[in-house]
Amino acid sequence: METVTEEVTVQDLIEDLYNFSGDAPISIRDADGRKFSIAGFEAGSDGVVMVINEE
Repeated sequence: METVTEEVTVQDLIEDLYNFSGDAPISIRDADGRKFSIAGFEAGSDGVVMVINEE
């Protein structure tokens, strides 16, 4: 199975989130239906790293 990586800027994410309620939980779902929660963010050498936990 081919892995697809999509990169967006933090600004793009923030603008997309304006369409949702401020208290809406955010999760990530992969192509297999597994859900992950966002645990935090870290500074990376080439941008921001999103830290996730499997639910």
